[in-house]
Amino acid sequence: MSRFAVIERASIDEVYVDLTAAARERVRQMEGQQVDAEMLKTTFVDGFSQHGDTLQSGDPATLREEERRAGVWAWLEYLHRNCDQQSPEHQLTAGALIVEEMRAAVEAETGYRCSAGISHNKVLAKLSCGLNKPNRQTLLPLCSVPRLFDTLPIGKIRNLGGKLGESVAQHLNIEYMGQLRAFPLSQLQAAFGEKTGGWLFDLCRGVDFEPVRDRHLPKSIGCSKNFLGTEALSSCEQVKHWLLQLATELEERLTKDREQNQRVGKQLSVSVRLEGAGKSSHFSRCCALSQYQAQSIANNAFTLLRGFNTAGSHQTAW
Repeated sequence: MSRFAVIERASIDEVYVDLTAAARERVRQMEGQQVDAEMLKTTFVDGFSQHGDTLQSGDPATLREEERRAGVWAWLEYLHRNCDQQSPEHQLTAGALIVEEMRAAVEAETGYRCSAGISHNKVLAKLSCGLNKPNRQTLLPLCSVPRLFDTLPIGKIRNLGGKLGESVAQHLNIEYMGQLRAFPLSQLQAAFGEKTGGWLFDLCRGVDFEPVRDRHLPKSIGCSKNFLGTEALSSCEQVKHWLLQLATELEERLTKDREQNQRVGKQLSVSVRLEGAGKSSHFSRCCALSQYQAQSIANNAFTLLRGFNTAGSHQTAW
């Protein structure tokens, strides 16, 4: 994906892509050309179809594809009639073309299929990504946001799925994101503070300014495992066994990182959390990381840990 534009890894299976520069360049390259609907062969355009307005019979997949095509044609007609070549709407469409190519490249090289959302900011892109899964992409123009937000629960919006979203809904006695538009900026800032109130005022109108940040390399690489209840380790041999399992996994991750990022780890850190009798304790110890070899890592980790064995350092029990 990073071949196409700046990316920000958000989770193990999610990424934000800043297509601003790439979309502007694509618009420049296509100056004077019309976008063909077949170039957007897996794209839905939210707000530009009649889905759900009339009852239809037939194969659901066929009807869904007809709905998708009709929406793309309606969107392209809207562009032709209302938007100049340099408009944000044309840039969104260019972004959708790029994402079609990006998703095809991902599938060709990895075998994985993915969905995507194309919109003006991270909040709208994440929201639209989930509208037409699987293996489809959704373009969400700003003109479609009010209709979508009028029936969208507040908790479905990025950063409003937790306590803040609950607080907004309860304090203002509302349920849907679109209902926020009824409140003036001064009232939102009085209730939730200047910064958060201003953010809510903009967000309910589809406006957000958080940038896509180029992914930074992690400062540490690790692996861990919990041993709960009957799985609790009770002998030194069990501790050694699992340290080796974790060290083997760690060796693989470290080796892959060294190959990809041309860097080497310098320190080994071992952390343990113990829970019981209504309380928990945590300790951590470090030593030099001399080599990427699982058995060596496991031996060093056990040396760091064995002093905490209350059965005694030479006992078989842990």
